[in-house]
Amino acid sequence: MGGHHRESVLPCRYSEPVDLMRLRSRQLSIYYPCMFRKTIPSILLCLWLVQGCSQPHQPTLNLYRAVQIGDLDQIERNLYWHAELNEVGPDGLTPLHLAAQKGSLVICKTLLRHGADLEARDPQGHTPLVKALIARNTLLANYLAKQGAKLDANAILHETARLGAADRDVIDFLIKQGASVDQQDEEGDTPLHNAIQHDRRVVAKYLIIRGADLSLANKAGQTPLSLAIALKRTDIERMLRQLGATESRP
Repeated sequence: MGGHHRESVLPCRYSEPVDLMRLRSRQLSIYYPCMFRKTIPSILLCLWLVQGCSQPHQPTLNLYRAVQIGDLDQIERNLYWHAELNEVGPDGLTPLHLAAQKGSLVICKTLLRHGADLEARDPQGHTPLVKALIARNTLLANYLAKQGAKLDANAILHETARLGAADRDVIDFLIKQGASVDQQDEEGDTPLHNAIQHDRRVVAKYLIIRGADLSLANKAGQTPLSLAIALKRTDIERMLRQLGATESRP
């Protein structure tokens, strides 16, 4: 009987759930009131310190210099403290121009996320996208194009051919954007003519590989070969002759 009595009492003893954490907190507040009085201000102080630490220090470098050396921490500080995103540096480039020229995708994304101008022009009239292509960074150029950067693919092909930046990847990127390797400018020059004029033999080779017409003449009546002869571009002349180019139109 005694055992049966103990079994009937135990369920009643634990029939209501006990909030052990609340009980423990109550016990502590009863037996250790001084500890609670000291702990609460400490907790509040910690919260204040955490909130203060979430605000970055003011930058020690301006935004242009931070982008120039690739210091992402200083860039983030400048952006937090509302630095002028599109202010030009001593060379006339905006921070986004500079990041595109350096090929920094991470910095470009950071600047664009805060509203950098995709269409800003440098003293040569180049946008950040053109700067990326001049630096032969087609990955970055593709990203900028997807972000809405405008581009005249034919004009950029002429420009990169003139500057010697039109390698295989750049030419392929611009062709995909609608450029033609035989597009003629106001003087009737093709990108190949421009490459020859500025003695860009490697660019001329890439344009020919991509199908540039060796018989197209400009408004002065010069085919690529006759132009190379006139300008004494010996290496390019030799290459054109080997490929069957003629001095005059067939």
